[in-house]
Amino acid sequence: MSGVSLFMVTLVVPDMNEGIDHFTNDWGFEVTKDTSHSSGHRWVELDPGAGARLRLVEATTDAHFAVIGKQAGGRVAFFLNLDDFDDTLGKWERSGIEIVEPAWTASYGRIAVLKDKFGNRWDVLDAKFGAES
Repeated sequence: MSGVSLFMVTLVVPDMNEGIDHFTNDWGFEVTKDTSHSSGHRWVELDPGAGARLRLVEATTDAHFAVIGKQAGGRVAFFLNLDDFDDTLGKWERSGIEIVEPAWTASYGRIAVLKDKFGNRWDVLDAKFGAES
């Protein structure tokens, strides 16, 4: 299908400011939009550097709170390619991001599994691995 691309995904957080702080200070993402949506909700978009943006949504109902950290049912929800795998992974570890599974090599590249402070699992892949093999 041509002309279609995924440009944003939603992540439910318990508190908007806590979510912004975690993903900008710990992960290094950049806030690209912080406005009020026509629905009255705060609209916050984060850019990890390239690709799809992350839209934070603050939980306001029991159903929202129930999915925090489990938005993919305990599986990996998000995938990032890293240009500088070792340095970025080390920086994130020093900032307190939990490394659930340390880096290893799989048939599709070097990979590690991280967990954000809300419990969501992230696969991070070495973007250079495939080009070098």
